[in-house]
Amino acid sequence: MIAILSAPSNLGLRPPEPGGVPGTAKAPEALRAAGLYRRLAEEVGAIDAGLVLAGRYVDDDDRRPAGRIRNQDAILDHTARLASRIDDLVGEGHAPLVLGGDCSILLGPALALAGTGAGLVHLDGHTDFRHVGSAGPVASLGGEDLAAVVGLHLPAISDIDGRGPYVAPDRAAHLGCRDDDGNAAEAAGVLGAVVPASRAMRLDPGE
Repeated sequence: MIAILSAPSNLGLRPPEPGGVPGTAKAPEALRAAGLYRRLAEEVGAIDAGLVLAGRYVDDDDRRPAGRIRNQDAILDHTARLASRIDDLVGEGHAPLVLGGDCSILLGPALALAGTGAGLVHLDGHTDFRHVGSAGPVASLGGEDLAAVVGLHLPAISDIDGRGPYVAPDRAAHLGCRDDDGNAAEAAGVLGAVVPASRAMRLDPGE
């Protein structure tokens, strides 16, 4: 049975302006208001599995030490609690559908998958493959999540409890990036597949 798990977060994004707070944490309740929960319950028997609430967003750009990402402690705390809740739901025989805000929530499901041999299909307009060693410093996990789950991030992020990589690189694929994505070429050399949106739209459904 599908279990809809709300995990509202904005922790992985840069502030929209100095001192500002991104609005993506509103996504799960916006989807509820739009009727998604009700429709899934009526049409496929989905259940509401509750909420894993993230910590408070803090714009610490003017004081964050080197070697840390935005809201790192809050992200790690949310990741651990989200992974634990997903483990519980899977153990109860449910298929979790996690509704979050920004892409940093991928870390929770990925941690829950660690050691299972599961694969990952990452659908996004960006590869989210910025990482330690790529151009520029890491800072916002929302643009670094795919790299993190395959082991290419700060150890505190990509090797929680010594469980990384959470998904083997050759069992991860990306679909949907723009043709000018600056990390696509590297991602294609690391992951099982990278399919830009322009190519995906030309694919035969049977491919």
